[in-house]
Amino acid sequence: MSQLIKFGLVLATVTLTATLVLAVTYEVTKPKIDEQFRLEEQNALEVVLPGADSFAEDAIDGIEYFEALKGGRLIGYCIRVSGTGYNGYIRMLVGTDTRGIIKGVKILEHHETPGLGSKINEIKPGEKEPWFLAQFKGKVAKTLMVKKDIDAITGATISSKAITYAIRDTVNEFLIKVKR
Repeated sequence: MSQLIKFGLVLATVTLTATLVLAVTYEVTKPKIDEQFRLEEQNALEVVLPGADSFAEDAIDGIEYFEALKGGRLIGYCIRVSGTGYNGYIRMLVGTDTRGIIKGVKILEHHETPGLGSKINEIKPGEKEPWFLAQFKGKVAKTLMVKKDIDAITGATISSKAITYAIRDTVNEFLIKVKR
């Protein structure tokens, strides 16, 4: 019985040590990770709504967004959008003008299958932006539909639909709330 207690104490010590190391590592790296996400989002703002010279962060009924300003005049919105794809959530930033016409989309984070759903960010040779996301430019968010407005990625229909419908639903909800 003493052998069993000895092994239990060794296992408890190893587990406690590993937990402590993970907790310390998390606390040390979290500010750096948060800062990296913030910088990535700041860079994405200029991509999804080119022409704006400043952005003012705000939220309305749980939807986080940035007002895009040019010379102090409102020219559109950059809206934080999340959807659930095949392998988990997809975080993105969507730029629209004040009428809901999409100016740009940037994926900030995703967990889609490499080689399939990850093609949402694939840039074809000779192009400067992901071909899938480029389809959204100039489209009215209110009526977005896969197959009608957006061509799905072969083998990744779930990811394609997740992005399209998350953008459509969030932007529509946002525009209704912001125009009250």
